[in-house]
Parts: sequence; structure tokens; C-alpha cells
Amino acid sequence: MDLFLTLFYILLLVLALLISGFGWSNKLKRLNAPFSWFFIYVTSILIGFRSRYSGVDTTAYYEYFNNVYHRIEPKFTFEPGFTFLTNIFTEISNVEIYIFFLSSSQLIFLYLSSKTLKIDNKLLSLVLFLSFVPGFDLITNGLRGGVALSLGLILLVATVINHNRLAILNFSPALIHASYMIIAFISLFTKFFSSQKMNKFIFICSLIFFALWLVVSPLSFMGVFQGTSREVNSVGRLIRYLIIEKELMSLTVKLYFMLLSIFLSSIYFFALKFNEKAKDDNILTRMAFITLSVQFVYALFSFSEYSYRFMFLAFPLQVLMFSYILDKYFSGTIRSLIVFSVCLLGIISTYSTKTFSSFILLDL
Repeated sequence: MDLFLTLFYILLLVLALLISGFGWSNKLKRLNAPFSWFFIYVTSILIGFRSRYSGVDTTAYYEYFNNVYHRIEPKFTFEPGFTFLTNIFTEISNVEIYIFFLSSSQLIFLYLSSKTLKIDNKLLSLVLFLSFVPGFDLITNGLRGGVALSLGLILLVATVINHNRLAILNFSPALIHASYMIIAFISLFTKFFSSQKMNKFIFICSLIFFALWLVVSPLSFMGVFQGTSREVNSVGRLIRYLIIEKELMSLTVKLYFMLLSIFLSSIYFFALKFNEKAKDDNILTRMAFITLSVQFVYALFSFSEYSYRFMFLAFPLQVLMFSYILDKYFSGTIRSLIVFSVCLLGIISTYSTKTFSSFILLDL
């Protein structure tokens, strides 16, 4: 049964890829919205009701829910918004529905963000998100971060990206995961600094820092920060968090995240070069500014063994921008080839890993 469900999920994802790849044809446009909801529903069932022993953090969320339910002091201290959400679910439901909601809500918010941006092929956003390791990890292991990022995505689109106002509202997802403060802070500057020249400058700076930390070891700076890192304060904890001697990622994994991030962002500059209309798209300019700024934060800390967490911050935004650009500024066979090649390579690289093979889907 485990093998059957795994194959069924992958075949469903491939079918969604085929429909999204040809999703701009008149015959398939009508299928896009209903199949997107069908895809969200089935995927949410398979992944949302996975075994509690699937992945790294699922068991921890099970334990956290049960501790809150039985009024036992949890081992983990989470943000007040997430604690409040958990308390609600302990009153109205059970732990299985709780995990299901944390997973499925991310796909729903991503779909609604695409709809708010008036992307015709909304299924593409879902397929692209699930084709790569960051997306799959967010709906399985990084649930708090995933919910905050996907909720924040729809808020960003509705406020700063579409209308360039009410940026202060983007701080609310930080109540679910504090790391969202980075995106919220960047959104405050969108109105004053977003431009094509600024976006290009930020991207170049990111490339410089990515290259720098590939050749310079952060451990060489430990002597400079040794005294500060021992202090019992927020700065000391941050330095100890960023600079550790233990290897959590191989060079191959680091390069995977780095190159994926660069590729997803670079589509913006291709659109500007080959389509004049993209240059006059203020929505795209603002979306690119936020996306590239978050990517710069990732590049700045790409030396860290925990740098993948900064990459995950940018990933949902990159997926949305990539889908928006393909939907608005590419066409014909080239667009379909890009969708098929990118997503197919992503699916192969993601679902052939040991991480996915350890998952037990729909374990009721």
C-alpha cells in the first residue's frame, strides 16, 4: 500500500505537470481551476494524513499538539500566533486534522495568491512549489514556517505587490513564525526603493556573496567573533547559530539550493530583456524587489549550515514570481518547454531522495 500511494502521488504530480504545461490552451483553460482544487484536495489528503514518523519534524508537532491538549508544558516554545492556533484545534478537532490543516492551508494560500495576481495558469504555481525540495519540506517538516510564508504571500500580494500600501499588515504572519519579520521589514521599503535598477543591483550583490562564501570559510572569522559568541545575549546566540563547525549540508546540497534560488530569480531579468511590456509592469517590479531582497539575505548568510532556512523564506515568492512571468510574458512552445523541463527535473531530484522515501503517505 505504501508503494502504491507513493506511485499514485508522483503520477498525480506528473499529470498536474502535463495539464499545467499545456494550461494556456483554450481546451485546457477550463480544466485549470477545477483540477487545481482537485489536486490540492488529493495531495492534502495524502500528505496531510501521513504517518507521524514521516520526515524530521512531524513527530514534534504531534507531541506539541498532545501536550497542549493535555495541558502539559510543551518541550518547545512557539510564537503566540501558532500557540493560539494550536489551542483552537485542541478544542475543536484532533491532531490528525491539525496536521492536515497545517499542510493543506499552504497550498490553498498559494492558489489564492496566484488568483489574486490574476495568473491564468494557477495550477503551475502548485506544481512548481511541490516539484522542489523546499516546497515539499515546507508542507511536511517546516509547517510553522510554511503556514507563515503562505499566509504572508497572500497578504503581500493584496497589499504591497498589487497596491503598494498597508505594508504594516505584513508583520502579522510573524506571530506564527518569527523569521517572517525579515520579509515584513523588506516590504516597508518597497514603495520607496523598488525599481529595475535597484533590483539588478540587489541581484548582483547576491551573486557576489554567493561566490564569496563558496571560497571563504566562515570558521576563519571565528577568532574575530569568539568573545561575542560566548556572550549570553541575542547577538551571541545569533553568531553561535550561524557559525557552527558541524556539517549539516554537503556541498552538493548547498549548491542545489543556491543554484535553484538563482535560477528562479533570473527569469525576471530574461523577461525584462525579451519583453518590453515587462518593463512597465509595476506589480512585477515590486514583487521582484521583495523576492530579490529576501534572496540577498540568503546570500549574505549562505556560509551558514542553516542557510537553507533563509532560502526557504524566498522560495514561495520565487515560485509565485516565476509563475507570474511565464503566465504573462512567455508564450507558445518555449513556455511549455520551460515548464516541462524545470518541473520534471525538480520532480526527479526531489522524489528520488532518501527524504521522500522515508515518508508513509495516508497512514490512517
